[in-house]
Amino acid sequence: MSAAPKVIDYDAGLRLASRLLSVGRVRDAQRWADQLCRHRPDDPRAYNQAGLARQRANRPTKAVSHFRRALLLQPDAAEVWANLGNALRHAAAYDASFRCRRFTVFCQPDLPGARMALGHSLLAAGDYRAGFAEYEHRPHRLEALARYAALGVAAWDGRTSDRRRLLVVAEQGAGDIVQFLRFVRPLADRGVAVTVACTEPMERLVRSTPGVAATAPKWPEDPPTGYDGVEMLMSLPARLGVDLDNLPAPTRYLEPPPPRRRLAEDGDLRVGLCWSGSVRTALNEFRRIPFDHLAPVLEVPRVRFYGLQILVDRYAIAGEPRLIDLGPDIEDFADTAAMVDQMDLVITVDTSIAHIAGALGRPVWTLLGRVADWRWGYGDESTPWYPGMRLYRQLRTGDWSDVVERVVSDLRTVADAGPRRPFASPNPSR
Repeated sequence: MSAAPKVIDYDAGLRLASRLLSVGRVRDAQRWADQLCRHRPDDPRAYNQAGLARQRANRPTKAVSHFRRALLLQPDAAEVWANLGNALRHAAAYDASFRCRRFTVFCQPDLPGARMALGHSLLAAGDYRAGFAEYEHRPHRLEALARYAALGVAAWDGRTSDRRRLLVVAEQGAGDIVQFLRFVRPLADRGVAVTVACTEPMERLVRSTPGVAATAPKWPEDPPTGYDGVEMLMSLPARLGVDLDNLPAPTRYLEPPPPRRRLAEDGDLRVGLCWSGSVRTALNEFRRIPFDHLAPVLEVPRVRFYGLQILVDRYAIAGEPRLIDLGPDIEDFADTAAMVDQMDLVITVDTSIAHIAGALGRPVWTLLGRVADWRWGYGDESTPWYPGMRLYRQLRTGDWSDVVERVVSDLRTVADAGPRRPFASPNPSR
């Protein structure tokens, strides 16, 4: 795109900068926003747009400065406070981010996504009861419940009793679904028959979860019948009054089918690797680790490595003799779980593989970016969600070298310990 012209229609320029950002032309959006700031330095909208462009370019500190400039010009702009809170979080200024998000909700409680973002901050800080309460305001929950209401299935009234039949709708990514399936069993223990509505690739794995009576298509063509109510899967913690003290953390709560391929028993440590999540989310750029960065890991002796990557980024391992690609043996998430269940250890970035390994009770080392998702909290090497999981966090944004160095050191220790399956037996489920 050519440089922004000196004479522009200001409002049209704002719309163009926003459109450029929406289609991923970040540099062009940045140039237009900067031109708008020079053209009208007293308008907060230009600085807000410039901040959004820097945020997308992974320059959160620059984004913070633009959002603060916008707020100097318009201190009560709730949307800009929300953007500032997001930028501060990506700059790892968590306390300041929380204050911004709380102020955003104070200024405009009905701003889309504001209360969900506040919920994320509360959850990351470990305040699960308040965090899940705020998380109930996520826009897509209300949209999904309205869609089911139009099909004749009313929202769940919260009552549990024998013969109650509840439709629970899976939401967001596969990792979110696996993580929150643990909340079905407590409902089943209260006499509720739970059917989980999910997409076809998840069905077999979901049916393997204790407490799940059946599965159903997520968006049925015909009105569902025979249910006393519908609720979203990620709303179950709020409905059950979950906090850190009563968070269900069973060692194992998935039972996958037999694997399509049995792995050889040759005495080496079996380690599954996953280095990228779904490319459908922009966050993957901050979560994935380039496969060639894992080269030092592959050099650890007495270890047989298996690639658990499916569809995404498998081309990176073409011709790599030190890694066995399991992708051809995986057709759905139940197959994935069956392969993961044969591993002595899984080393993965923050994607569904981490949750599947954790839900199977397999030892799993999860590699996290410097600014991690809310579910991993701040700074700890362990997580209350999965007893057998260890967290490895970046020290510097985008730099995986320290993470890889620590993984190599720890993996050498484990491999040297021998014999196979050197990990402690899982603790009983709680």
